[in-house]
Amino acid sequence: MKKLKIAQVTPYYHPSIGGVQGVAKYIAEGLAELGHHVDVITANRDHKGRPPMKVPSFEIVNNVNIYRYKSVFNIGHMSYMPGLFTHFLKHKYDVIHYHSYRHPLCDISALFGKIQKAATVLHSHGPFFIKGEIPAVKHLFYKLYDKFASFTTLKWTDRLIVFNQWEVENFIKLKVKKDKFEFIPNAAENASFENYDPTPFIKKHKLEDKKIILCVGIINLSKRQDLLIEALPLIIKEVPDAFLVLAGPDGGLLNIVNEKANKLNVQNYIKHIGPIHGTEKHLAYAAAKVFALTSDKDAYPLVIAEAMAHHLPVIATDARGPKDMIHDGIDGFIVPKGDVQSIARAIIKLLINNELRVTMGENARRNAEKNHHAQNAVKKLEKIYLEILNK
Repeated sequence: MKKLKIAQVTPYYHPSIGGVQGVAKYIAEGLAELGHHVDVITANRDHKGRPPMKVPSFEIVNNVNIYRYKSVFNIGHMSYMPGLFTHFLKHKYDVIHYHSYRHPLCDISALFGKIQKAATVLHSHGPFFIKGEIPAVKHLFYKLYDKFASFTTLKWTDRLIVFNQWEVENFIKLKVKKDKFEFIPNAAENASFENYDPTPFIKKHKLEDKKIILCVGIINLSKRQDLLIEALPLIIKEVPDAFLVLAGPDGGLLNIVNEKANKLNVQNYIKHIGPIHGTEKHLAYAAAKVFALTSDKDAYPLVIAEAMAHHLPVIATDARGPKDMIHDGIDGFIVPKGDVQSIARAIIKLLINNELRVTMGENARRNAEKNHHAQNAVKKLEKIYLEILNK
């Protein structure tokens, strides 16, 4: 098989923590394992509101070449990387795969893909919202951008990676042809399917004899970890040894979470352990009894795939992404957004019924193996690249 030179262009990359960078990482490393030359081109910044990252401008990690360029005009998640232009002038690729529709890097990557006659792939990462999910001004900006992209970036792109039919319908409105779509769900990295002894994690955080409820994700208004705090008094009443572990960087909600915990007198039943990755992340999943994600909106949470790979039943809200991933009552429970009572009931049901929890955990693992395994996702992408190039 031909060795391809592939560019993975992404707004953020490891050690930054998040869904987009997690997906880009397992794709890049998976393609490198298959023998391809892989360059990651990204910004030298982290998410808005997080401390600056101290990372080299170039390094090689797991056989992946990582180029980090200075970003300017940073507004929220949006930024512009002047270095991306010079990079594409110096480097020619067989495949240019760009992440996060509406980010400027996608427009630049699509343009150079056309110039270089490379195979071009856009990983959209759930860019569409229903009315009320985002501010009206942002909706207007997106509408204007979409009109521009419909005859530039989207036209120049050979394939679009989407999560669900709803995305397809929205892209079709922007005149994207039906034969451009490929369904590839977010997947758990290969290491998520290995077995781990959670003892070091439990001892480190003094969680012996606790029934751990794990929530992994940035602590912010979108993820709504405050709902888990509100549910804790109800959970503890029925399961006194229940304990909530929040893992992830603070995105502006941590103070509210801590204040609420103190107000409800559950501060001794919760611990925020900060961002985790690598083995530490897998140990956290292995130590948990259940996984909970109470987001108001979530495109396709990578952490749900990871939790299921670790045999964890998942309690999540009926946001668009979780609904597409979880089979309610089989490998987890779907609860109404913002419904603290339903969140508490679902968690209690799993914590007090060991047989149900184990059965649902096994079902979750089978779901992950079938639908959310990084190895399968990477092989499918490789096939898509080759199909484009062989046209």
